[in-house]
Amino acid sequence: MTCMLNPRAGRELEYKVEPASRPRKVAVVGGGPAGLKAALTAADRGHQVTLFERKDYLGGQLNLAAVPPGREEFWTAIEDLENQLDNAGVELRLETEVTADLLREEGFEAVVVATGARQAVPNIPGIDLPHVAMAWDILEGKRDPEGRDVVIIGGGAVGSETAMYVASIGTISPDTLFFLFMNDGEDVDTLRELCSRGIKRVTVVEMLDKVCRDVGISTRWTILQDMRNLGIEVRSNASAKRIEPGRVVVEVEGKEESIPADTVIIAVGSCPDNRLYEELKDSGLEVHLVGDAREARKAIEAIQEGYEAGLKV
Repeated sequence: MTCMLNPRAGRELEYKVEPASRPRKVAVVGGGPAGLKAALTAADRGHQVTLFERKDYLGGQLNLAAVPPGREEFWTAIEDLENQLDNAGVELRLETEVTADLLREEGFEAVVVATGARQAVPNIPGIDLPHVAMAWDILEGKRDPEGRDVVIIGGGAVGSETAMYVASIGTISPDTLFFLFMNDGEDVDTLRELCSRGIKRVTVVEMLDKVCRDVGISTRWTILQDMRNLGIEVRSNASAKRIEPGRVVVEVEGKEESIPADTVIIAVGSCPDNRLYEELKDSGLEVHLVGDAREARKAIEAIQEGYEAGLKV
């Protein structure tokens, strides 16, 4: 038995939050799930904690996970963590780029580096074409998928969630469904179609034999079900060879195939952003590296790692 937000669930005898023998000035750099949990745990132990985040909001990739339909509860999780930060007395500094000099100048004695990850950019010919976008940019609203045919390269968690978001564009809302149903506006089959088919045709290209391999077991089946309901086509065991105007060329079992694409979205994973850790590791400060800054992983693993760092400082 586990809980994404509560690492102690099922491990109550293993984890104990005990007061620190000597309260210290602790910096947590990064306001994603790992950093939030590290800051809360360290503060619970009596440390003076400052949480730095370079963006103007908290939550990290939980914000991306909350965008697809039916996943809005991730925003509730972020709100809950923010409330806990406030109650714990953690000092919060948003829109702050942290350097080793800043940490030394302000007298921090321990640092938890939770700077997250950067989107991985594969070496695919045509990736610099104007109709190619990165998945995070789509989910953050920085880019809109244009045209009808959308191809997503990468079928992991982010690729699958992006596919659900794009495929839901143009579907009717629950409130509209309720109104039409109660007022006999359409027959049941039409209503089902309006709920499950938007204005985009979405294809996910995955080089492995299955999508959503990096999604937790209790969530993966719901994502797969939603992808089927939204009519998302999955091309597994398919490797993207090149991107051209209007199409993506993939290789399946040694043969090339063409998939129509007005927009191509790249979702092939992420790379740790641990530049600050490299700068700090020989500085003499006590430094802990957690979450995606160490290695790309699930939110439940990042939060547990942040929690453990909060117990160590």
